[in-house]
Amino acid sequence: MTLVPPTDGLRVAKYASGAGYAPEQWARALAAVDWGEAELLSDKPTSSVWRAGLVVQKRPMTLVIKCEPIDSLKRTVQKLARRTHAFRHWRGAELLMKHGFRTAAPKAIVYGRRDGVEIECLIMEALAGESLLRTIAERELGVRDEHRLAREVGKLIAMMIQKRIVNADPKPSNIMLMNNAGTIELGFVDTVGVKQHTSFLPGFEAVDDADVWFMLRDLLLEPMGIGRPVRRALAMRTLREIWGGKGGSDWRAWRNAWWEQVATLVRAHGDPTPEHNPLGPASGTRPERE
Repeated sequence: MTLVPPTDGLRVAKYASGAGYAPEQWARALAAVDWGEAELLSDKPTSSVWRAGLVVQKRPMTLVIKCEPIDSLKRTVQKLARRTHAFRHWRGAELLMKHGFRTAAPKAIVYGRRDGVEIECLIMEALAGESLLRTIAERELGVRDEHRLAREVGKLIAMMIQKRIVNADPKPSNIMLMNNAGTIELGFVDTVGVKQHTSFLPGFEAVDDADVWFMLRDLLLEPMGIGRPVRRALAMRTLREIWGGKGGSDWRAWRNAWWEQVATLVRAHGDPTPEHNPLGPASGTRPERE
């Protein structure tokens, strides 16, 4: 059953105080939404994501609302400790924005009830564009555009390394591709797994190599799972950007060593077919698990 945002007993637990809106205005705006007219972006047994029009202080906005039920002791404790997905997402988004990354800015966290179940809603900015996974799955890009996109992914990871930031869930469905007047910009839309790295290895200026290997693994797995694996040449282009565009024998040795580490992690993961359709409930491109 699809988790529909709540209508009763709405209460704002956190809001962007610098946005110019009072907390009760977010609650009223959420209560006024006709969810029959909203767009369902993701539908999972334990969560849902919607795109809807909210009117906040007479100003109409298109926003994204991510919902999860508070339906267990564990989630109740997480709520009390502000460790739910919504609060972790908020902290991850603030960290990224602080360091100059593009992400969906959080607006408010609202609690309410529907059919006797308490539901947590994270209201956030709706980024213009489409997910990197949808681009991979549905767009027929030319070779030049493919390599350009692979370079941008490499630059994004290189910037994360420079800022000592890791993302535990950097899969392409969580990366938004925005194309403004021919300029590509990548941004994260799920920031629950984003953290500041607290230590670094000698000889590597930012994060542990293994953190980057796992991020690269996750970038490769999801396209494999929908039958659109990333070509090795594009993965090499991304690695070159992480390396800094340098060439020579040192680059080749580093590239081969890193590729083997990432390939080993991909093989160890097993079947990459996603349990839930990462392209949304309306898409039929995901192969079914056997």
